[in-house]
Amino acid sequence: MTDSRSQQITSLLASIDEKSIKVGVVGLGYVGLPLAVEMASAGFRVLGFDVSAKVCAGIARGSSHIKDVADRRLNELVSGGQIEATTDMTRLAECAAVSVCVPTPLGKTRDPDVSYVVAATEAIAAALRPGQLIILE
Repeated sequence: MTDSRSQQITSLLASIDEKSIKVGVVGLGYVGLPLAVEMASAGFRVLGFDVSAKVCAGIARGSSHIKDVADRRLNELVSGGQIEATTDMTRLAECAAVSVCVPTPLGKTRDPDVSYVVAATEAIAAALRPGQLIILE
């Protein structure tokens, strides 16, 4: 490993420990939104990404579309500036760590449809910068 790469990793780990990074969550469904809420509750600033403008607008109002996420809790985090939602995938560059939480539904032959993962990966690749941590849930 090069010294530059090692320094990037050390810097990222220190920023995670200090909770000074912005975390991205791609896909704000039944996995992504609860993850975003937990990350924000732990002290991270979270930028959520979804293809649905309706989902993002609801989150901006503090209104959850997921049964497991209470409106009151989401509203507290949104009002406090800990969670923001957007459809603008170019903003992925703002995030030091990005967690991909998109669906992989099964097709008729019970094979997973990875088209959502491919689309998310392509969007991330377009905004990718050195030192980012990308996680596929």
